[in-house]
Amino acid sequence: MSEKANECTPEQEAAEAFVARLSGDWSSEDQAGLQARVARDPGFADAFRRVERSWGSLGAHAESAELMRYREEALAYARHTTGRRWLRPGPFIRTRYRVAAAAAVAGLLLVAAWPLNPSWWRAEEYRTGLGEQRTVELADRSRIALDSSTRIRVRLSGDARIVELKEGQAQFTVAHDLTRPFKVRAGDQTIVALGTVFTVEYVDGRVSVAMVEGRVAVVGSPEQSAAPVSLGAGSGPALHDGDSAGQGGSRRAARAAAANRGPLEAAAGDGAIELSAGEELKVDERAGSAVVVPKADIEAATAWRSGKLIFRSETLDAAIREVNRYSRRQIAIADESLASRQISGVFDAGDTQGFVNALQAYLPISVEYGDSVIALRSR
Repeated sequence: MSEKANECTPEQEAAEAFVARLSGDWSSEDQAGLQARVARDPGFADAFRRVERSWGSLGAHAESAELMRYREEALAYARHTTGRRWLRPGPFIRTRYRVAAAAAVAGLLLVAAWPLNPSWWRAEEYRTGLGEQRTVELADRSRIALDSSTRIRVRLSGDARIVELKEGQAQFTVAHDLTRPFKVRAGDQTIVALGTVFTVEYVDGRVSVAMVEGRVAVVGSPEQSAAPVSLGAGSGPALHDGDSAGQGGSRRAARAAAANRGPLEAAAGDGAIELSAGEELKVDERAGSAVVVPKADIEAATAWRSGKLIFRSETLDAAIREVNRYSRRQIAIADESLASRQISGVFDAGDTQGFVNALQAYLPISVEYGDSVIALRSR
């Protein structure tokens, strides 16, 4: 590569200088060198002032999907670098990350300003047994409420907070920290947040993200694609056969449909699917499908926190999967024609017999009791 190709632009040098000064590894000689450079180089001085303004305006835009994507990309790159000082030759960031706009600069600086040594990571595992719930408070004061049969792995570092949801369901109350994005990985999905409350369920290759408050960005793997579907939540006061949920729309789903792309394809190409309070994203990774619910039933999504299960126009197959998570006595559908029947109702988590009794009262089914399995058949 030629010497010219290795030259830094004033914007790159200004960004690297700003980051070096924030990182704490900054001496009086470094400060004197910076001041001298600003005094003699108008181009560098202007670039440095723009970087400072970008940092100051970060708060208003820090939770946008675009900046979340920049932080993810910058983190991936920064972990492969060696913390070069700002006066050394060579670019601070790759060409694709050069300062093109104030918000983009701020997003990149935000990540690189923190130590990225992998040895700083701390990993802890938490799990709950069948029918057990617990709440974990992290060192950053974020709280994670674990539902029955849930397993998570938490890693905290100077630049990020990462939770791997191995299986089960958890609600995350995230402490606001602009410098450390909070990421939840469930299957092939990554949920990125700063300060918010949301619930994630990961069972049998299905991921559900329900927003209680705030905003997150959900990033899928590049290999995934899905048909654009947006559904409104159904409801019903008692257990019954439900009609299919009504079709609804969200701006993100509409944009994906207009571009002939599904939500996960949009995530791969554009960086993230944004979810706001009251919305829900449901992903079936095995089927390659994704559903955005713009007006989600948050009460049902979080009912487990109070020991309840709420089903509104839910398929019997999905409802049974949820019920089985709370009891050693498992329900099985012996007649596949029952799997797609839709039901609604409110039940106590762990009360398998109560659930079966309600099914018998409202659906044409017969029940066969085994030692550990309750089989359902059409009557």
